[in-house]
Amino acid sequence: MEEYYLLWLSRLMVHQGNKARALLQYFGSAEAIWKADAEAISTCPLLSSKAVQSILQSRDPEQLDEWIAELEEKAISFYSCYHRDFPYLLNQIYNPPLGIYVRGELPEDEIDKVGVIGARRCSQYGASVTYRMTKELGRTNVIVVSGMAKGIDSMAHRGIIDGGGRTIAVLGCGVDVCYPPENRELMESIINHGCVLTEYPPKTPAVAYHFPHRNRIISGLCKMIVVVEAGKKSGTLITADLALESGRDVFVVPGNVTSPLSQGTNNLLKQGCPAITESGDILFELGISYKKGEQESYTKKMAENLSPEEQAIYELLSETEPMCAEEISHKLNYNIQDVQYMLSLLEISGHIRKRRQAGYIREV
Repeated sequence: MEEYYLLWLSRLMVHQGNKARALLQYFGSAEAIWKADAEAISTCPLLSSKAVQSILQSRDPEQLDEWIAELEEKAISFYSCYHRDFPYLLNQIYNPPLGIYVRGELPEDEIDKVGVIGARRCSQYGASVTYRMTKELGRTNVIVVSGMAKGIDSMAHRGIIDGGGRTIAVLGCGVDVCYPPENRELMESIINHGCVLTEYPPKTPAVAYHFPHRNRIISGLCKMIVVVEAGKKSGTLITADLALESGRDVFVVPGNVTSPLSQGTNNLLKQGCPAITESGDILFELGISYKKGEQESYTKKMAENLSPEEQAIYELLSETEPMCAEEISHKLNYNIQDVQYMLSLLEISGHIRKRRQAGYIREV
């Protein structure tokens, strides 16, 4: 029952997580705040006169029942910051939300989460790099977190889903509201392969000032943030700053030095943020590797996701005689850039191994 009262308090104090926690400590529980008499509320030193009136006027049992029924009707879950399933890392940031609304399945805390963010009006280069990198991550047990905005965010979600992985979209609106509207199909796909979540109640529209608050949740959920493209004064940089303030690592995909879309990312590089050029770099930073004893089952599972071209490369390779990318390109009549890309995928997924200055062999 306490969760229901926390649902009420979270709606009342969106963006005021720290103040809400102080209030809960003062009264003892959300239920105690709900049931406190007018004098106890009015004399609370933590509340302004406006806040007092807001609390007294909002304690409507019928309204609370309607909110609860709406969640059930729309298959929306609510997790307060005290719930056992509330993300641990998110609770460690400054001013964490008092509660979150979720559609889909909230992934387990134990699974590594990586934020992938960038420009809405991204370049073809940025979109391609993001899609390839996150698709590769889809073949591992890593979850990609982004904001479902146009551009880099959307490509991050699409890539991880197409790679067979799971993803989380953090919204600046209610989880029953699709923003941008053209991402409705993508939103449903995200729900089926992870979840969408927000601190905003159902029906809350997307407004500009919600997104900086939304960004702290993206960074708060993740062990690390990867910035693909960002202008000099991009909102993406807000997320990067929030991540750094929360003690999270920020990595950057280098961009074209002449492109305005790369000014923000290249400045982050100058400030000391490490560069990321492939998904393998992300796995390395997360400390993820596959032990020999685990490789057979992993490789068997990943084999289902091989494209016909990747399968052809895998079958061409020997277990003992290394073969370089140029030779593979010549024998299969594939573009050399495509071959190099597919070799990276096969190496990350454990199907092949690169021998220094020799070429690639098939992994046993």
